Amino acid sequence: MKNRYISGSLSIPLIIVAFGLPTPVLAEVSPERKPDARGVITPPWELYDADEDGYITMKEAAVQKMSPQVFHSLDIDRDGRLNRNEFTKAPPIREK
Repeated sequence: MKNRYISGSLSIPLIIVAFGLPTPVLAEVSPERKPDARGVITPPWELYDADEDGYITMKEAAVQKMSPQVFHSLDIDRDGRLNRNEFTKAPPIREK
């Protein structure tokens, strides 16, 4: 009678494929493909949330020169204010 068990290093990949388990994927970005981060910063939440109520209003955003178009594009739930999650989608700004 033949042995029905798979032995050796083949068993783990076969189990992963058979059961659809996630496999680790490693990627490396070459230095020449990395974006130029000089002069680009993420806008700080504390700078925009001046009254520290946990939201950024259109008025608070306007003080920091955020355009109404950007504000409305970030306001995903359309409540007229940005929460911290919505604000994390803000594009980076360039230092002058």
